[in-house]
Amino acid sequence: MPSLSMAQVVRRLEQGHIDPLYVLFGAETYLMQEHTATLCERILGTAARDFNYDVFQADNDTLIEALSIARTLPMLATRRVVVIHGLHHLRKPDLHHLEQYATQPSESTALICTSNELDMNKLPALVRQKGVTVPCQRLQGAQLQEWVVRAVAAWDHRITDAAIRLLLQEQENDLQTIQGEIAKLCTYVGEQEEIQATDVQDICQASRHLSLFTLSDAIGTRQLAQALAVIDRLLQQGEPPLVIFGMVVRQLRLLWSVKQLLLQRHDMSRITKTLGLPQSVCRQLATQSQHFSTTRLQRLYEAAIEADVAFKSSNKPPQLVLESLILSLCAGS
Repeated sequence: MPSLSMAQVVRRLEQGHIDPLYVLFGAETYLMQEHTATLCERILGTAARDFNYDVFQADNDTLIEALSIARTLPMLATRRVVVIHGLHHLRKPDLHHLEQYATQPSESTALICTSNELDMNKLPALVRQKGVTVPCQRLQGAQLQEWVVRAVAAWDHRITDAAIRLLLQEQENDLQTIQGEIAKLCTYVGEQEEIQATDVQDICQASRHLSLFTLSDAIGTRQLAQALAVIDRLLQQGEPPLVIFGMVVRQLRLLWSVKQLLLQRHDMSRITKTLGLPQSVCRQLATQSQHFSTTRLQRLYEAAIEADVAFKSSNKPPQLVLESLILSLCAGS
């Protein structure tokens, strides 16, 4: 089947068309989670989820188990939903089981698979042909602003256009991070119905940027005690570990970008224009980048990837994963 937007999929569901196989793919994990929840809600309705809803993290053993359950008739319901996260973690030989299932899927089961593959063509051909593929790419421009409006409305608040622009100006284009900022904003304004640009300045900039750059400096100069102290302060302020992790990853990306632009002998005005950030921020990044070699930045990226996997697939407490990452970033040469 051709790739469909989530809005098109919802329209099909409203018309009574429930497909046996959905594949959500792309870089925006938070959007993938939202779409999965929407599919489950609309397909299962009031059916008992204890008997008809199963979620798996993809590996060869769990894939076989998940497909076995997918072939099982639902209990006291018309539909069963089985979710398999992380197809991109599977080897090609493992995906043969999924291709076999796709040729003759259970008509009473909606199998929802997710993959962080950016290119749909990297998914197995049979899966693409037999299933409904839904892209979950990073939102940009008007789509991102509309998402912010909906996210704020879920808290029974409104947000001005100026506040949206300011909120997105300094944020990594990652919905998980932006959602964390929206939660803090809505809590801060309380009964005030509309979020103003001044509210964003109060909550999302001063203290956050101070802690962020302090953390970045501590990592760059390998001041472990200071880095852990900043992490502890952010956690005490209610900042979720995953949001702090997003801040660290964003900073690594910015440092890498500035490092490369400086090596290409771009001046500060060109760097500012390329990154779309205030010149004062770019100057701070340029100063901080002096603490990092290109090789070290590569190693830091690798450590961040390992931490990301640990957040998603291990039983370690998120705070422990975060602190382990900080230890890794501040150690070595």
